[in-house]
Amino acid sequence: MKEKEALFKKFGVISPAGTFLFQEGDPCNGMFMIIKGRVRLFKKFGQEELTIDILQEGDFFGEMACLINQPRLVSAQVEEESQALLIQPQFLETLFRESPEICLRIIHHLAQRVKKLYEIMEKLASENVKLKKEKE
Repeated sequence: MKEKEALFKKFGVISPAGTFLFQEGDPCNGMFMIIKGRVRLFKKFGQEELTIDILQEGDFFGEMACLINQPRLVSAQVEEESQALLIQPQFLETLFRESPEICLRIIHHLAQRVKKLYEIMEKLASENVKLKKEKE
């Protein structure tokens, strides 16, 4: 218990519902690990928002922008008050080197995320085909 408290004291953030943890295009400020609450990842297309995922306790996110050293590709908004660990980029490499278990979890998580994105792409392509047929 004291270890978790020490981690939260060093890396913890508490965010009320509605808070944007980051927005598409922002630079990487770190990877988040949710301790409590829910966070929605979404991408904007004009005025429309496409929900990519709703994450909760035990999930993590935000690692991709840090790993590829690129701006955020999606936005993250707190759905209900959340507590999370925010691991800044300068600590990520050390964390990955010292914890192969975390690396494996991240790889698994990224594979799941890619699978979801393929499912979304398939759904959008199917809807596009239907719209084209309706126009003919």
